[in-house]
Amino acid sequence: MCALLVPEVFFRDPDGRDGIDCSRVPSRRRDIECYICGSNRGCAIECSEPKCGLGFHVSCGLEKSLSIEYKEGRGGAIVAGFCVDHTQLWKKQQITGKFKIVPRDREPKGKIGC
Repeated sequence: MCALLVPEVFFRDPDGRDGIDCSRVPSRRRDIECYICGSNRGCAIECSEPKCGLGFHVSCGLEKSLSIEYKEGRGGAIVAGFCVDHTQLWKKQQITGKFKIVPRDREPKGKIGC
């Protein structure tokens, strides 16, 4: 799942979906502590709500039914993931039609936590 939903992880052979390459994952992503399992092993994504600093592993987020959205864009794929509180907000925005998936600022956000 990480090769599909973590922007810097990719398949060396995309057609066969083989050979996962994590060499482009920035160190800041490896330092994020998953607020679900408490581990900073592997790499995590950050909640896409701009003022939220919570991060989580894709696998932990999927296990907890968090919203993780994927959209093909002109400059590449955009992945938006939301913590539990912002997943609820995201689901409400989808119902009203007032939602848009946009790339999150790529700068480090500092301390993890809302």
